[in-house]
Order: sequence, then structure tokens, then C-alpha cells
Amino acid sequence: MQPIPKKIKDKNPELIEKDFNTLLVDGSNLLELSFHGYKSTSSNGNEVGGIFQFLLQLKILLKKGNFRYVYVFWDGDNSGQKRYDIYPLYKLNRDKTFDDDNLSEYMKKVNEKVRIMQEKAYGTSKKKTNGEKELFHWQRDVVMACMEELFVRQCIFDEVEADDLISYYVTHKKPNERIVIMSNDRDLTQLIGEKVIIYIQSMGKFINTKNHLSEIGYDYRNVVLKKVICGDTSDNIKGIKGVGEKILLNNFDEIKHRKVTIDEVVEKAAKINEDRIANKKKPFKWAENIVGRITDGVQGEHIYDINERIIDLCNPKCPMMTKESKEALDDMMYAPIDPEGRSMENLYRILCDNGIDELRDETKFSNFFVEYKYLIDKEKKNV
Repeated sequence: MQPIPKKIKDKNPELIEKDFNTLLVDGSNLLELSFHGYKSTSSNGNEVGGIFQFLLQLKILLKKGNFRYVYVFWDGDNSGQKRYDIYPLYKLNRDKTFDDDNLSEYMKKVNEKVRIMQEKAYGTSKKKTNGEKELFHWQRDVVMACMEELFVRQCIFDEVEADDLISYYVTHKKPNERIVIMSNDRDLTQLIGEKVIIYIQSMGKFINTKNHLSEIGYDYRNVVLKKVICGDTSDNIKGIKGVGEKILLNNFDEIKHRKVTIDEVVEKAAKINEDRIANKKKPFKWAENIVGRITDGVQGEHIYDINERIIDLCNPKCPMMTKESKEALDDMMYAPIDPEGRSMENLYRILCDNGIDELRDETKFSNFFVEYKYLIDKEKKNV
């Protein structure tokens, strides 16, 4: 192997840096799954299943990769506010509510009526009671305290969603950095690339550029396109009326194999109906709706623009990060973690004080955190 000339090294420092792996965890998503998926009550009466399961699921993934850095990103308490400002029904089917002090009293009443109508339409199955919210936030606080002792980097900002923090990191990563995103949120598959993959817990699989078609059903470069047209029921984002994933993929096969634009879809939908009319057949209503931008949502004729702005995590026209969050993440990336005040003894005390009985036994505790200890050792070497 020939040595790299110094001139090339100076201009391309990434050529002499070894590749390394980074794990980006959608913390709110992981805790939500853990919170609802594993119920366990400690001897002191606390519901602690979400805490233990969060630590366990992260431990399992740490086993799968030799990660140099691990970050956990959390939704801020008012996360989604920026999307709500663009689309006022954003996540209204969940337990999210947003305030807008600039609205008139009349518009506040109108929005409240819309919320009531939405609640009747969707029911309350996805909404947490006040007690559940308090328990969820308590478990989050305990998990965050544990992450600090385990040298896991964390970010949380009031109006910023974890998705946007992850997107910002991915678009500012080092050239020699390989990233694994841990999340059950398929919105994040829009970020996969040559050195970025996502682990979807519900599937138990790593999704990358090569298997996105076989596992998800279409080309990874069309994640945003598909959601812009079909909407996203999980976030209460309306799409084109009458156009679901099945209709879209059955009639636009190219979406499965290459990057496609909205204009291409609109043009082809128009051509489909032109051909049907020429053959004396009734035009498809769904195709008319694609061309005419018809939706049941409040976006109206601006549906493509509005949906793209709130769905595309890398859309430069509508950044969802605050200046504070950008600056803080820039400062955190790759910076050494101060080991002062962090210890496994502190971690053990946090777990015992909060009733995590599964890890009270010192031998079980030591064995459970072996993978985390590897990460701690790497971080300490970086100081």
C-alpha cells in the first residue's frame, strides 16, 4: 500500500483518520416504548419498568457495535412548537398541546374547538393521564441521571424535537464517522446514507440503503416524498385525499427504484387520467386529487409545500432547530467529557434509591453494565 502524499493529507485530513462508530439514540422514543412495554413495580412501590427496559435495550445495542460515542436525544417539553406554528393540527391526536401567545382570543377559541373535534375523532387511546405524564417525566429524569454517570452525551431543548437534533448531528458528522440511529420512528429513515443506518426496534433490524426497498417497500430516497403525499397518521399530518401507500406504490413503480420528485408524480397522475379519458374510461379520483392538491387537512392547495416543510428533517427553508440548540450541539460533538463527579458508585446509588430492584445485587449490577464500561473507558481516554 502506497503512503498518502503529505499535500493530499493536508488538504484531506479525513484520509488519515480511521473510521469510527457513533450511536444516536432517540431517547424519547425508546423510553416511550419501554414505559408502555415493560411494567415492573419496585419494593418501594415505584413503577420502574421503563427505566430498567431503557437501560437494557441500550445495552443490547451497545453489544452490536463498537461505538466510540453515544448520544441520547430527548424531545423538549414544548417540542413540536415550530411545526405547530406551520401546521396547527400537528400531533393533536397525541397528548401534545401548544400555546401561541400571538393568537387573538377568537382564534384561541377556534383552535380549542378544533382540538375537541380531533379528540372525538381519535379518542383518548394515545393520550396520557396527568398521572402517567408525571410518571413518564420522573422515569425520564432517572434515566437522564443514569446516562450522566455512564458518560453518555445528552441533548434536550424546550421547543426542539429529538428527530431534528439527530438530523442536525447527521448532517454535521465527520467524513470518517459511521452512524447508527436507534429509533422506532420510521421518519428517521430519510437520514440513511452510505455511512448512516437506522435500527428499528419493532423490526429488530438495521435498515440501510441496500435493504430499505425489501424491508420498507420503496427507495430510501423517497421517504419524504411518500409522507408528503400520503401524510403521516402518527403525527396527524393529512395527505392527499384517497391516496394511501398502496395506491401510490402500485401506480408509481419508479418510487421503489429511484429518487422521484413531486412534480414527476403530479405529471404522471395527470397523464394517467388523460390516457383513461382518451380510452373513454372514467378518470381516477385519487389521480385528480394529486393534480388538484385535494386534502381533508387544513393545508389546502399548499399541502405539498407545508407537508415538505414539516416532514423533511433536512429542509433548509424551514429549520426546526433553535440557535441555542445548534450552538450547544456544536460544542458537545466530539468534545471530551469531564470525568469529575461521575462514577459507577453514583450510578448504583441512583438505581437503589429509585427502586430498580433488578440491579440491586452487586454481581448483577457489575455484569449488566459491562458494555457501558467499555464506553466509559473510551471516553476517559479522550480527556
